[in-house]
Formats: sequence, structure tokens, C-alpha cells
Amino acid sequence: MERPDGSIRIAWTADGFQAIDVVGRWRTRTELDAFARAVADAAMLNRTVRELGVALRKEHPGEFELVPYPHDRNLPRVVVRLNPPPGEPNPDPY
Repeated sequence: MERPDGSIRIAWTADGFQAIDVVGRWRTRTELDAFARAVADAAMLNRTVRELGVALRKEHPGEFELVPYPHDRNLPRVVVRLNPPPGEPNPDPY
């Protein structure tokens, strides 16, 4: 489900959590949607945060950060942040 801030929330009742929020600042909607589908697929088969992280690292090495928020009052959740795309380094003006 797309949220007002542009993130995508996936229901995930496992390992004491109730949701996974997929965030991708500096990424296109297409890239974020594709990554969120991959996270949802991995979450169906991997029922702990550790297993989810391992599964995602196999398919997307170095492309994301996974941060659990187990004590969030509103909703115990895991946030998966899709890292910014690689960019061109700034040229040295001198």
C-alpha cells in the first residue's frame, strides 16, 4: 500500500513485527515498486528479521539498509531503505 510520504507498507506479522515500510528517496516510482515487490516476496518465505536481511542481501547486495523498530508505539515495523543510486563523482574544479 502506497503511503502519503511515498513509501510502501507491506503487512508482515512475523518475529513480533506488524509491517515492513519500504522507502526509496532519490529513486523512481518504478524502481521503488520493483524493490517493494522483491521485499514482499522475500518476506513471505523469511519469517524473522535476520532471515529477511539475508535473503535480501543475496538478491540486492549493498543496495539497501534494514532497520527494525520493535518498540514503535504505533506499529512495530521494519524499515527497508533503498539506497540512492550510484552517481557520478563531482569533478575536481582544479
